Amino acid sequence: MKIRTSAYAPGRMVSTMRIKWQDMALTVALLFFGLAGTRFAARLQNGVSLDVLAYVLITVAATGLLFRSVRPLWTFGMTTVAIAVYLAMGYPFGPILVSGVAAMYAVAVYSTVELAAGCALLYALAILPWWNDTVTSWITWSAGWILLPAAAGVLMKLRKKSVVDVRERAVISERLRLAQEVHDVVGHGLSVIAMQAGVALYVLDKDPAKARASLEAIRDTSKEALDGLRSELDTLRGEAPLRPTTSLADIPALATRMREAGLEVSVEVQDLELPDNLQLAVYRIVQESLTNVLRHSSPGVTASVRVYAVRGELVVEVADSGTPKPFTEGHGITGMRTRAESYGGTLEAGPRNDGFAVIARIPLPS
Repeated sequence: MKIRTSAYAPGRMVSTMRIKWQDMALTVALLFFGLAGTRFAARLQNGVSLDVLAYVLITVAATGLLFRSVRPLWTFGMTTVAIAVYLAMGYPFGPILVSGVAAMYAVAVYSTVELAAGCALLYALAILPWWNDTVTSWITWSAGWILLPAAAGVLMKLRKKSVVDVRERAVISERLRLAQEVHDVVGHGLSVIAMQAGVALYVLDKDPAKARASLEAIRDTSKEALDGLRSELDTLRGEAPLRPTTSLADIPALATRMREAGLEVSVEVQDLELPDNLQLAVYRIVQESLTNVLRHSSPGVTASVRVYAVRGELVVEVADSGTPKPFTEGHGITGMRTRAESYGGTLEAGPRNDGFAVIARIPLPS
């Protein structure tokens, strides 16, 4: 159901208010319950007479619930005024009060906590002049019929917000993971391609065979980068395989590509049984570390890769022989640290006496 709240006019916006079918169903139920049950309530209360105004007020109180999710203050205003007038006219306590319970719950769910508290107080004070019993009973009644539904609404609102926050955090986490994967895959590929392209241009006339080898390396690296990027895009679409395709066994091949790009790399990888996701994380740490060496080091620098287990920890160490110098931590090192910390580990990166080192320590899974 749509209700236009403004007309077309220059400089004015036209908004459409959508009333949910659940609100309509609740309104119909409260209307039926109010109209059918009030006569029975009157009989129980010494036969208080009912007239047309009583049923009109019952209808207004129930109709206010139509707007509970789009205009909760309209709901509160219509329902509270109808109930106050109803009681002021001396009509019997009855099903109309259930509409007040629903209105307070709606205000608490669809507006701020402060506004809900103010409405609860206003509702209780609106009832007080027509209360024919003690103040203690008024407080007890207000607690059960006003404060309790308001509190339930606040708790429901907090629960919904918590669920939404969890979902948003999951979405943000997945986006960051995909961004890191794309950074590692594409960044590594482009670094290798740039280095190989430089080699090919340098030896093109002097050593065609070497230039051809560099071009073949560019082809292979670009294909691998495109495959990795396609895999991440498939993940984004929900079509990727559940288990990663990269493992510790791929590190020697990674070192071979780095050697072809001009970086001499030695590799020592212990044969370990690790979960697939952890193997992928270790590979990405090694890949990003070697890419940084290739990108930032001077000619003649060598690198070493060691992956081993010691005292219940998996140690991933990538070191180079470059000249130590100050550095600023970028996205690459931050991403590696995030990978290590996601498995309960730590990562240290920085210059040392004979170069630069990246050392990750991750608890071995039990």
